[in-house]
Amino acid sequence: MAVLTLPTPAGDTLAGRVIVITGAAGVLGKVAAKACAASGAQVVLLDKHIPGLESLYDEIQAEFPESRPAIFPLDLLGATPAHYQQLAQTLKEHYGKVDGLLHNAATLDFLEPVACLEPERWFGSLQVNLNAPYLLSRSLLPLLQKSEDASIVFTSDASARQNKAYWGAYGVSKVALEAFAKILAQEWQANGKIRSNILIPGPVRSPLRHRAFPAESKKDLTDPNSLVKLYVYLLSSQSREMSGETFIFQDEDHVLRSR
Repeated sequence: MAVLTLPTPAGDTLAGRVIVITGAAGVLGKVAAKACAASGAQVVLLDKHIPGLESLYDEIQAEFPESRPAIFPLDLLGATPAHYQQLAQTLKEHYGKVDGLLHNAATLDFLEPVACLEPERWFGSLQVNLNAPYLLSRSLLPLLQKSEDASIVFTSDASARQNKAYWGAYGVSKVALEAFAKILAQEWQANGKIRSNILIPGPVRSPLRHRAFPAESKKDLTDPNSLVKLYVYLLSSQSREMSGETFIFQDEDHVLRSR
């Protein structure tokens, strides 16, 4: 592994770029969306929680008056291929391209033995955490190909990827998601215009982290706003030569980079 020092983003680092973010109404989604908007991107915000989307839209408009965010309500659990095609068509009509896609949405009910894991929760977890990133990436591929420098970022989880007991469908989905990201990176390597990387935020203060570790002290967890530089770096042209890599958050200015 190599330690990478992250550059400080400027107001135009993402200028002219269209960035799609899933789970935008969540803790990390909000941080990523605001970071991208602050750096000049047009952000497309996806989430099932409409009030949360509308609140984030208003915040971005107030903080970055020149930004033109868009919201697209979408429940990944029940979304069909037709819903993703509808999104792709809407983005094509409004923007003509997509420069960045952040797969941030995830679901984790609670940790339990596989023997107690109901089929509905198994399928639901895989649908949101694995199938949705596949369907969305596939639907947006023609628009990503319109970009001269497209970036797809898959959010994984350091705890889930260790194959430990009780992580069940969530753990399986994250391990599979990382494999999917690396497969895409190899398939698109010859193209040179689309890259696929994995982001591991580490122990960040969030509802999902609290469900996984309810007894953990929040003061020992990472402030979500510390990831601003990393989000902008991975979604900007600054990382255009990197694909098929894993970026593990260390602190506000540094990440571990590995293949």
